[in-house]
Amino acid sequence: MSEKLITIKNLNKRYNIGTDREVVAVDNINLEIDKGDIYGIMGLSGAGKSTLIRLLNRLEEPTSGEIFVRHQIVPKKNKKNKENENITEETFENKNILEFKPAQLRQYRKKTGMIFQHFNLLNSRDVAGNVAFPLEISGWKKKDIAKRVDELLEIVGLLDKKNSYPEQLSGGQKQRVAIARALANNPQILLSDEATSALDPRTTNSILELLKDINKKFGITIILITHQMEVIRKVCNKATIMSEGKIIEEGETKEIFLNPKSDLAKEFVANIPHDEFRSDEELLKRSKNTETLALKLKLTEDQVNRAFVTEIIKKFDVEINILGGFIDKVSNIIVGNLLIEIMTNKEIGEEILAWLKENKVELEVL
Repeated sequence: MSEKLITIKNLNKRYNIGTDREVVAVDNINLEIDKGDIYGIMGLSGAGKSTLIRLLNRLEEPTSGEIFVRHQIVPKKNKKNKENENITEETFENKNILEFKPAQLRQYRKKTGMIFQHFNLLNSRDVAGNVAFPLEISGWKKKDIAKRVDELLEIVGLLDKKNSYPEQLSGGQKQRVAIARALANNPQILLSDEATSALDPRTTNSILELLKDINKKFGITIILITHQMEVIRKVCNKATIMSEGKIIEEGETKEIFLNPKSDLAKEFVANIPHDEFRSDEELLKRSKNTETLALKLKLTEDQVNRAFVTEIIKKFDVEINILGGFIDKVSNIIVGNLLIEIMTNKEIGEEILAWLKENKVELEVL
């Protein structure tokens, strides 16, 4: 059973511009996020998504509404009672963070990491110094800081860069340093504000894989702000789409992709491949059965309109499941991608592969 971590109720943020104009950035938002989610919040520029994430860590104060977070804070040890080492964590269950006193807010922020689009690294410090910074503020001992920094850099794959400075790093490496810094105080929540927007596609994929790995290994709930639907598709199990400060669609990512309801969601999804969210690992596991063969067919413009599936069924007398696919336009060229699972034995499977290659179909066996 899922456990609610964040509950947002009737949240509003309005800005007064001059004496007679008001801008509504967040308009009566109601939202629930479960513990362990990678939750995507998407919208066009000006949708209010970045304002919403800043309200979640109180970098901005809302005009009205409530934000309840089930958050654990470790209380300070009583110096007079040094024998009491087994201090349990205090749980702020269903507490409105907008009512936190300064000390509570400081503790809450320690457990809420943040990564930004432009990294926000300190150029005067090397990689180790940047990661150590929040630990120094939290009062960690030097020897403990050094050990923790090495642990964090190992997690993000940058231990060999600990003595390098930000100017010596690539964009992806800078973002990995920022992620390591955000993880310093063992956060329960990680807020990501357009963290991949300044990166190239390949680097974006590596950062998204890192976030997925962090979520899986440490159970950290990640709230990811983006304007890129492909980012939502690759890592988020749930998502919300915002427009003009309002939520216009929300739910499981798979459902939004397969059955978008709002016009904006349909627009976002229009050119995204639909493979029913089956991972290559899942297809590989299925294809290890000697009675099945899972293939990814990559079709050129001349091949898109040819009924390859029908031809295979008739020619080789096999059953085929279509797992997913799409037709897209790259520049002025039409291309296609088709995922299929063929129920057959090894011998006939090899004949099918040979036939596809004779017909110059580019393919990948999964």
